[in-house]
Amino acid sequence: MELLLSATLGIVMLGAAVVVLLAAGRMRRNQQLLSDANEEARTALRQVSRALSSAGAGGPAYSFMDEDGTRRQRPALLFTNGALALSPSMPQTPDSITLLRYGADRRTVLVTPIGLNTVSVAPDGRLPTMPGVQPQIFLPGESALLTNFQRSMLVPFRDTNLGMDGASARNVVQLTTDINPMALQDALIPIEPGATVFPVQVVRFRVMHVEARDKEPERADLVMETLDWRTLDPFNPPQLRVLAKDIEDFQVQWGYDRNDDGVADEGFTDQGPTDNMLDPSLTFARLTISARTSSTLVTDEGEYVVNEDTPFERGIDLGGPRPPASGHRRRVLSTVVLLKNLAAPRI
Repeated sequence: MELLLSATLGIVMLGAAVVVLLAAGRMRRNQQLLSDANEEARTALRQVSRALSSAGAGGPAYSFMDEDGTRRQRPALLFTNGALALSPSMPQTPDSITLLRYGADRRTVLVTPIGLNTVSVAPDGRLPTMPGVQPQIFLPGESALLTNFQRSMLVPFRDTNLGMDGASARNVVQLTTDINPMALQDALIPIEPGATVFPVQVVRFRVMHVEARDKEPERADLVMETLDWRTLDPFNPPQLRVLAKDIEDFQVQWGYDRNDDGVADEGFTDQGPTDNMLDPSLTFARLTISARTSSTLVTDEGEYVVNEDTPFERGIDLGGPRPPASGHRRRVLSTVVLLKNLAAPRI
């Protein structure tokens, strides 16, 4: 009887230990999935916020020359209010923003007057051994934005190695461009020596649908793609960088401060900058990312069932059948960005 009682008690204790271990394993897996989704989305939000906060440096519009040789102007920030679903099973309406992305840590200055198809800029004066210093001011895929903070122009370049051998009298970098930058000059407000030169890329942040493949289910990713600054089309092949996976929605709203009190007038709105509209009172942008776990969460009773009425479950008023409830857990992250460079021309 004692042996039987001891064996029974041992089995009960062993079973309890197994249940606790299984529950701990599920909890650890769920927490890891939640942590990964949160950290990835938060990192992506920081990257978009930094790029957006510097949009419009040197003025909210820049001059450029299109492929036909015609001089044009374009706002440094464009917005598209999402109105279409990515797929029938993901009825979301993601926004997208297109802007100049600055290599502000590598900015330099114009050292000589702008010449025919050449721009001369000073090299990075910091020691090359300092953390963050690039051996070259410009990197592949970037262009040069020249600005006196009243006028800005965007020019491409082909070579940045001339004058970098240390023997040059001026020790400058010669940017040999594909266009004549003199044609972009404004006769009343010329860009003269001492003007700031930024290495820039034109990029677009948007949500991209990824089809199911092998054992991986379909998902949506927040991506940053580098665009041709003339046509705003992706490069061929496109330079695509995934910022965060399993993103269900990306929303941008705008705040206007027309009385300069530092507060958005009447809150935020979906009316943002477009090709033909850039309100000088545009001061704030509110970014919202809705992320979800890469796999379904589980409980001791099976798959976790979400009872939340999230935008993804509602379909954002697109009509049609609602998607089935899933075991993914959602996290909505939001932040407000001060568009300090867009507001600067008002001062």
